[in-house]
Amino acid sequence: MPSAQLKQLYDHLGWWPERTLADIESMLGSSIAVGAWDEDRLVGFARAVSDGLFRAYIEDMGVQEDYRKRGLGREIVDRITAELENIHVVSLFCESGLVDFYQQTGYKPTRQVVMHKSHEAEGDRRGKER
Repeated sequence: MPSAQLKQLYDHLGWWPERTLADIESMLGSSIAVGAWDEDRLVGFARAVSDGLFRAYIEDMGVQEDYRKRGLGREIVDRITAELENIHVVSLFCESGLVDFYQQTGYKPTRQVVMHKSHEAEGDRRGKER
């Protein structure tokens, strides 16, 4: 999958403006990815990170706005889930407004709290303190 096209999709969705083409290319090299194309234009995408056996999580699932409500999102989720069929537990992160959509694809909300620590923010602060 060409990193430039994924960067264009991210830009269209308003995601990850700080990601460079080199970073995206590196990320794609260590992820399981599924893309949806309209001729040579990437219009939908999802990726998964996994240990290959016990756990995987789906991230960056998105479809360009003018391609939504056509079943494309469902197709992408089904395909990435199929790629992960041998993984014991597959998780995903989503906004609260998308819970119903993902429930229709077989995912269930949990009571777990997801916590993040961003090294980018710490690096930004360190750079500003100098």
